[in-house]
Amino acid sequence: MARRVVDRYGHGVVVELGAGTGIFTRQLVDLGQPVIAVEPVITMRSLLSETVPEAEVRIGSAEAIPMDDGTANTIVASQSFHWFDYRPALDEIHRVLKPGGHLVTVWNVRDESEPWVAALTELVDRFAGNTPRYRDMHWRRAINSDSRFGSVDEWRIANPYPTTVEGVVDRVLSTSFIAALTPDKAEAVAEQAREIVGGLGDQFDFPYVSQLQAWRKVIEETTDDGM
Repeated sequence: MARRVVDRYGHGVVVELGAGTGIFTRQLVDLGQPVIAVEPVITMRSLLSETVPEAEVRIGSAEAIPMDDGTANTIVASQSFHWFDYRPALDEIHRVLKPGGHLVTVWNVRDESEPWVAALTELVDRFAGNTPRYRDMHWRRAINSDSRFGSVDEWRIANPYPTTVEGVVDRVLSTSFIAALTPDKAEAVAEQAREIVGGLGDQFDFPYVSQLQAWRKVIEETTDDGM
């Protein structure tokens, strides 16, 4: 995923919004891509500076990008765009991108074509409430409906990783709205997750799919008189 971003969109100034603790930033930097990493949360920003010292870390958010107008060639959001306030974020992205620059979203999502993964998702979703999520696709509809951006890339690749029953349980319990449950409710969820994956063996692959979408900032046409 990071390789595709670097190969196709790693030209000029690359800005990562909602960089978090630097998981994707690290991948970009390891491929030789200079990155301006923007993160609003001080604890995450501090860890980002420690783990990816090669990146230029700035205080800011998708709704208030600390960049001058038309200075970014590419803006990347990894596992983060669904958290943004879409309209002001898209206004800021449009402001900061150069004409013809790219907005790129990258995701690592569960492959729900696998029945046990679909069952696990159904279990977790019972507690999601109104939490913004990748799978509600509100984020994508917001970008696609904005005429200032035109879709140019859609890519996906299987990305399974080895895990165990307790590895899956830990991942379920780390989900924000599951972690907020009372201990008794969280343990009940954990037991149901163990039942779902208990027959898969000591170690098995958790099927994930890495995805990338890209949009180009539309270059506004001018009339003959320059207006």
